[in-house]
Amino acid sequence: MLSQDVIDFAVPFQGTLLHGTQWTPPGATHTALVLHGGGTSAAQGFGELRRFLHARQIGTLAFDAVGHGRTGGAQLGTTLQQRVQQVVAVVQAQGLAPASLALVGFSMGAYVAVKAAAQLGVPRLCLAIPAAYATQAFEVPFGPQFSQILRTPGSWVQSDAFDLVADYPGHLLVLSAEEDRVVPPEIPHTYLTRANNSASRQHHIIQRAGHKLNEHYAREPQAQKAAYSAIAALCQR
Repeated sequence: MLSQDVIDFAVPFQGTLLHGTQWTPPGATHTALVLHGGGTSAAQGFGELRRFLHARQIGTLAFDAVGHGRTGGAQLGTTLQQRVQQVVAVVQAQGLAPASLALVGFSMGAYVAVKAAAQLGVPRLCLAIPAAYATQAFEVPFGPQFSQILRTPGSWVQSDAFDLVADYPGHLLVLSAEEDRVVPPEIPHTYLTRANNSASRQHHIIQRAGHKLNEHYAREPQAQKAAYSAIAALCQR
């Protein structure tokens, strides 16, 4: 990958700057915006996926949400709603055409991707090890009240994300880990079964994998290639 293929960017958002990079291989006609999850995750963790896509002439963008990576700041007090707004801000600031875009969200980022895809009209959506949250959690700041909602058994069942996926007309890829102990298996299953209006839908199950996919990929590199190939195929639809 040549240095001219990589551009750093900083997008203003509510008094801070969202830091990220855009990788554009020569001849790219499709672009994936890859969204990290919660906790200590950051855009830096997507290097191998992005290199895989770059080699197949698929451009990528990844940025650190507020409270993560190079963007920094505090996660506490921010919301899922703001995470969706950050995605929209990056898409608009970077001049991305939604018609050529895929949103690829991991864990919390998958829920954010569902919400952003509905708002932007993105026709390709990958939900990887996907979380889902109760509708009332969307505007609740990260902190004790948000955690209380998450600890309520089955709170995710009434997630607005499932209703959005039910109406989603684009191409959907759900990528789940067979031995995920963070995301209940019912969540990726519900995303898939509710997607009755999608142009296509696929479920790629990563056998023997837990929620930390990179640890599994280190043990089984062929599983990594298979998952990345499924993401690449979605981007090129």
